[in-house]
Order: sequence, then structure tokens, then C-alpha cells
Amino acid sequence: MQTINLSKILKNFSSGWVAITSDYKKVVASGKTLKEVTQKVLQQKRDDVILIPASKNYRGFVTSV
Repeated sequence: MQTINLSKILKNFSSGWVAITSDYKKVVASGKTLKEVTQKVLQQKRDDVILIPASKNYRGFVTSV
């Protein structure tokens, strides 16, 4: 599994949820709840996103695609 450093694109998000593109290069939506972010993604008609919880520290965070 490849290690991906998300600290640059997620530095402005410390709580709630974010949606990032599947290439890990851009945040396309953010919000306080998963439901809020999901609605924003659906409005944009995007299907190339990864939803993750925002945190002050992503050390040790593991996700799969």
C-alpha cells in the first residue's frame, strides 16, 4: 500500500468531514457532518471522491480505496 501525505490539502480542516478527489489532490467539499458533505458531493455530481473525517492529526490514519 502506498503512503499518501494529505497534510497539505487538509491543513485547513480540523473537524467535521471532507471529500477529496480520488487522486488525493483537491478537497471538493467539507462540512460538519457526513450527510452534509455527501449532499454537497451529490449536488456537484461527482463520483470520484473519497470521504474522510477531518482531524487535527492524521498520523496513523488508514483508509482504503
